[in-house]
Amino acid sequence: MKSSGFGQRLKELLQQKQLTLTQVAKSLGISTPSVHRWTNGGEIEYANLRALAAFLDVNWVWLRYGDEAIQDLKETLVPESGAQDLRQKYLGQIIDSEARMKLAYDAARIATWEWQVLTRELTTSPDAEQIFGKPLEAIRPDLLPFEPLPLDRLVAQFADGGEIQEWDFCMPGTDAGSGQGEGIEHDERWLSCRGQLIYDAARRPLKIVGVCIDITQRKAMEKALRRSEYMMRKVIETIPVGLWIADESGHIRIANPEAERIWGGARLVELAHYGEYKGRWESTGKEVGGEGWTLARAILSGEASRGEIVNIDAFDGQQRSIVMSAIPLLDDDGRIIGAIEVNQDITSLKQAEASRGRSEYRWRAMFDQPMVGIAWLESGSDILHANARLAELTELSGEVLARQALASLFDEATGKSLRKHLKSAEARGTREMLNIAGRVRRASGPGPEVLVQVVSQGGGEEGVFRTLVFVSEMQRVG
Repeated sequence: MKSSGFGQRLKELLQQKQLTLTQVAKSLGISTPSVHRWTNGGEIEYANLRALAAFLDVNWVWLRYGDEAIQDLKETLVPESGAQDLRQKYLGQIIDSEARMKLAYDAARIATWEWQVLTRELTTSPDAEQIFGKPLEAIRPDLLPFEPLPLDRLVAQFADGGEIQEWDFCMPGTDAGSGQGEGIEHDERWLSCRGQLIYDAARRPLKIVGVCIDITQRKAMEKALRRSEYMMRKVIETIPVGLWIADESGHIRIANPEAERIWGGARLVELAHYGEYKGRWESTGKEVGGEGWTLARAILSGEASRGEIVNIDAFDGQQRSIVMSAIPLLDDDGRIIGAIEVNQDITSLKQAEASRGRSEYRWRAMFDQPMVGIAWLESGSDILHANARLAELTELSGEVLARQALASLFDEATGKSLRKHLKSAEARGTREMLNIAGRVRRASGPGPEVLVQVVSQGGGEEGVFRTLVFVSEMQRVG
């Protein structure tokens, strides 16, 4: 019998022994389509290979790998005493190679499958349904999106066998409408598949072989990241301070809507062109200059600046007064990777003289920055969330602050204005803002003068802030 492919050798053996596919399948306890797939050269697991070889009474290595494999083994049978060990070594390598591949697939929870072009038969690895979590027929349209295509379009889609196609699909859970989970519906499953069209020796489309892996966790992380970025963008757009972010070279990359309002526009320029922004120090009347802006100093020397008052000439022709602050952004090795600057418009509160600038440590560090006291209340909750700076100003611990009413943190007049503001926003169900100068109330006596800015929105969704407060100690910068 001539050596050929596994499928051809199996066909010839069945003809010699006058056996049908059904007889072989029944003997091995498998399906007839599986035996048919083997006769076409389909993959066969090691246990089935050994059982098939025993049933046909042939050498399993020859059946799977042909005469050349047997000849290679014979050539290793030298008369030295280690001949038997050497033969076992090569046999072991063949077995181990297939075992390692199966182990790798099992460990990575990878399902393998084959789809026959002519018969439309789909066969999978034994653990496929366990990985999919559903019967094959329930997910077949998503697993095989190419199945309805005519042959010419199928070949074109798989680029003549030279391209591996990739696709993802989602399997909704049984209670997907419950809304449980973080960013992904409860029990929702995502799978990523890769498939390749295989041709026979005559270049006829034979089958598509593919693998699928569960990517539910990755999809959940991606959705959670998008949600986090969305919330941070909304906070940046909402906060009543101008925010500027520059990269390590000083190139301005981000200016939020409040920054554009304060300056009558925004120019995202490089450090060398910061001179396009014009301003004078409140205390001396001297020009700030391109390298005098707090953002420039943070980039050039790593300087953190707080509450510096400048009178600016905005791009819309208006003159405004701002409190500017900046902080450099450092990596784990202490290198400057960028900087942020915040501008607070104090034009209408010029009599306050100076205000400690509000800052935000990039997007995620806004609440933890040490320059401005920040507090917020969620819709549906009376727990006051406050940062370390506000705790310092009020001389109260975070636990004590959480139980305080917002208005109780300030002098009587300021507290009264805050209560009126909160009540109005809640009653109208609209967003309202309040700017007021007052004094912090401390157990040890009157606290420092502060500038309090509040934005409230009535009727907000649960889990979203209903009141956001910025408290800055006022000081004079000389």
